[in-house]
Amino acid sequence: MITKKYSEHNVLDSPYAREMREILNSTEYEKAGVAIAVDLEQMDAHYHATFDEIFFVLDGNMKFEFYDPETQNIWTVESSKDDLVVVKKGIHHKVLRASENNRLLVVSIPPYHADDENPSDKI
Repeated sequence: MITKKYSEHNVLDSPYAREMREILNSTEYEKAGVAIAVDLEQMDAHYHATFDEIFFVLDGNMKFEFYDPETQNIWTVESSKDDLVVVKKGIHHKVLRASENNRLLVVSIPPYHADDENPSDKI
């Protein structure tokens, strides 16, 4: 069993969020990673080759853009509080805009690792 208090979260540097709180990482649980992005901002497009990401909007509104290399489709999704977005590995994605005072729960399966943050020039 794993339990973590707020004071035990790892606060990571992020160019796209005022604060990135890593709640669970691969050294603690090898099947998933959990983080909360606080005040997320517009970000560059990227994709992950080895893990899926599940986004759950805790507060605020966000607009995401996606590109599927298999179908060549590009689309956007508007999300607000309590909305869920699943981004499968290989799907290029970025945040186009985010409201003030937003919080995004990010679950990575398997856990996030920085060497699988691949830039995209498709969107």
